[in-house]
Amino acid sequence: MCVGQQLFHAAICGRASTRKRSSKDTTADKTSSNFQESRIIIEALKGQTIHVPNLYSILKGWPVKANVNYERLVPVVEDAFDRQVRSNSPKLREKYRRADYARFVSLYYPHPEWDRIQTLALYIIWLFCWDDAIDQQGTGDLSNDLLRAKTRRDNTIRVFEHVLGLDPNSDPYIQFSQSDYELKAIGDELKEAYTQEQRQAFIKQMRRYIANCHEEQKMRLQGILPGIESYSELRHGTAAVWTLCALVEFGLSEKIPEHVRYMEQIHTIWAETSRAVWITNDILSLRKEMPKEGNESVVNAIPIIMKQEGKCPQQAVDALLAELATSVATFETAATCLEEAAGEGARALMKTYCDACRCMVTGSIQFSQLIHFGRFESSRYNLEGCLNNDGSLDILL
Repeated sequence: MCVGQQLFHAAICGRASTRKRSSKDTTADKTSSNFQESRIIIEALKGQTIHVPNLYSILKGWPVKANVNYERLVPVVEDAFDRQVRSNSPKLREKYRRADYARFVSLYYPHPEWDRIQTLALYIIWLFCWDDAIDQQGTGDLSNDLLRAKTRRDNTIRVFEHVLGLDPNSDPYIQFSQSDYELKAIGDELKEAYTQEQRQAFIKQMRRYIANCHEEQKMRLQGILPGIESYSELRHGTAAVWTLCALVEFGLSEKIPEHVRYMEQIHTIWAETSRAVWITNDILSLRKEMPKEGNESVVNAIPIIMKQEGKCPQQAVDALLAELATSVATFETAATCLEEAAGEGARALMKTYCDACRCMVTGSIQFSQLIHFGRFESSRYNLEGCLNNDGSLDILL
């Protein structure tokens, strides 16, 4: 029985037993139905093997680079983790140590000089720690408590506004958590390097990221699988790539021309960078995201497409890869337009700017598939044993 038939059968059975219920019962039934649908999707995924071609065949000509300061970054990154990870979480601390996030930073931001890459490293490490404190399913004290997580998120926005000098009425009651103290150093650097307008552009994307993280957690805890269009919009926030794009100029230590800054193609570049990252992440992370407990859903594009379009797992993957190819073409059209608009004096800068965004996509893939002598070095997505000689992957779910 295909996924569509299974869901239809479950719906018929549910309607057959319908009776008059209170609103509380109806809500409980709806949540139960959501989880039932999610379990059907998850069971359809288990034991399946999805084939992923060499992703660089789609990202033709996109650069793969690493920052020359990688080795110098290692102690910076490790010290940041030591400050942010609680001493009673040795397993989490060891997970971060094994993952080699200094490599992640160097792949995502290959262009910055030493003074700027340190600040970007602090931001990325804060981002991972902050997200994991809430999002590690079944492991964190906030992962199953939506209201407390919302309070934490709201306070984080207030902290960001404060350290960026964007709070009109300074709040003396802002609560700094252990990880939030890292933001003071980041804020000081951005206040020195960025105009108020640039900082406002960054905080706008940070608000979007945090709001969408809340929505994703709610969906996970309630067993909700949204439609693919709603999910795509959600992932543009939760992937945090727009916040990273907003820091590209900081990393390059240069400002793009003002007339280029306001062109819609700038946001197109950010949007397609984000899209390419979340599509590849969803494909490569599905194996890791499969729930270990029966009371959560897997909020990922593959099961969503399976549910919405009645596709099998491989068909859902193929649909995402087709969208990735379209995204790459859209990116390239926008990049060409920006480089031409910049004129002779700033064309090289705009090419570097666009390359910096391309490197976020290739860097994300490279880190997820970090290979050394034919073996995976990174355990980020548990892909050991999945790599083929041609660079493709066969991932057993």
